Amino acid sequence: MRIVILTHNSDRHFYFVNRIVEETGMVVGIVTGAKRSVKKNGGLSGILKDKNLKSRLRNAALNRIFRGCNRQLQAEKAAAESEAFGGSKERFLERHRDLVLAEVGAPYPSVNDPHYVEIIRRARPDAIVIMGTCLVRKKIIESAPHVINIHTGLSPYYRGGMTNLWPIVLGEYGYFGVTIHRISLGIDSGDIIYTARPEIRPDDTYGTINSRCIQLGTDLMIQAIRRLAAGEMRAMPQWTKGKLFFDRDMNGWIACRYLRNRRRFLEEYCRRQTAGELDDVRLVNSGL
Repeated sequence: MRIVILTHNSDRHFYFVNRIVEETGMVVGIVTGAKRSVKKNGGLSGILKDKNLKSRLRNAALNRIFRGCNRQLQAEKAAAESEAFGGSKERFLERHRDLVLAEVGAPYPSVNDPHYVEIIRRARPDAIVIMGTCLVRKKIIESAPHVINIHTGLSPYYRGGMTNLWPIVLGEYGYFGVTIHRISLGIDSGDIIYTARPEIRPDDTYGTINSRCIQLGTDLMIQAIRRLAAGEMRAMPQWTKGKLFFDRDMNGWIACRYLRNRRRFLEEYCRRQTAGELDDVRLVNSGL
């Protein structure tokens, strides 16, 4: 089986790539930098057409007021990822640089550009595996019989961005997790192959929880690839819409709410985890 990986370019992405390459032996190409996307039209006309202008202005103000909270959250995440994935990009460049088909950038600033679609199709993939890209469009989805994504959140309950942070903000127990799913035109809404919840510790942060979910999700992606190669992969349609979070939902005030809630929330989460009292969510194992 021939696999092409689409991903971005941080250590966490290269951790995922290294393991898929080394543990499956099926990767024939990689496109990096794929989180980049085309920016909307600038200037006054672009501003006037921006449907999210109100939320952008609100977030700009909140980010300025609560910039210390944003910095603390970012520092936590960076420290956790350095501990979990540090050196992964260097390892990739030393061992697997020859697999790079393209890095997304000027003059073609989106992985959905026909330039990259053609590069991907020339590799003749049986499956495209995705981590941390922008929203991929129909032309990419049609470039292989199977397109599979890792979502660091528990679909269908929590979809979109930073979904392992929001349970702490909202005070909902049982919704940390990771999802392996088929790609659809929606956001983290395709048929589910696997979901799993990580073990949570009282001293965790969003960064450590999310990093643990990436590690767990990489294990599950490798299982999914092996089942696909054996003709045994199954997937289940999502059964509820759940919550959907956009980048515009995040700001400095949300970061402050996270920091204020984190310790007490995680202590209670661990108590419920031990007692078997987490919210009753449906987990998927090999499409079942």
